[in-house]
Amino acid sequence: MAFSTPFSRRSPPSLLASLVALVLAWVLCIPASAQEPGIRVRDASFDYAGDHIELAARFDVTLKPGLEDALANGFTLPFSYEFQLTRPRAYAWWKSVANWFDPTAQLNYRLSYHNLSRQYRLHLGSFYRSFATLSDALTALGVVRNWEVLVGSDLARDKEPLSGRVRLRLDVSQLPKPLQLSAMGKDDWVLSSPWIELKRGEVAPQALEDAP
Repeated sequence: MAFSTPFSRRSPPSLLASLVALVLAWVLCIPASAQEPGIRVRDASFDYAGDHIELAARFDVTLKPGLEDALANGFTLPFSYEFQLTRPRAYAWWKSVANWFDPTAQLNYRLSYHNLSRQYRLHLGSFYRSFATLSDALTALGVVRNWEVLVGSDLARDKEPLSGRVRLRLDVSQLPKPLQLSAMGKDDWVLSSPWIELKRGEVAPQALEDAP
């Protein structure tokens, strides 16, 4: 005895095609951020600027449900932009030994929710900006420009060839100790972009309009 699915004989081809088209349209209409929370890379570049290097980058940031809950419950989420000089390696090693040169850099942001004003705040040092929605705050968090690294280095002054990479991640090490312990082993608290190699040039202007 042979068995068949209901679509094999009873459903006309036009109905099958309509169902397939409907499912594909539904899938394509779901925003990428709704499908997979995380930090995705858009652009990253560098340029020479006097005695330093200036970085610009853009990331798409979407929080996992546990992080959204923590934010709504009054916890501040620390995020870090991290830079690493990857070439020339010998220069980085020698300068770090001879002149205390640091081939890395870090830029720290803090994201919080202010319950009285019902606004999200993005902090950089003692300064902050307020946003009406979490989406707006995350858009601003994901854009960095004019970030000065390798300040006072010969690489910058002489415009020597170099390579570097950057990433954005949730820096759990900056959380209060009790929260660090409770976050250990929980997937919601693991949020990081992959490293992206920097390219010489400028990030597209529309990418910089959303910068804090």
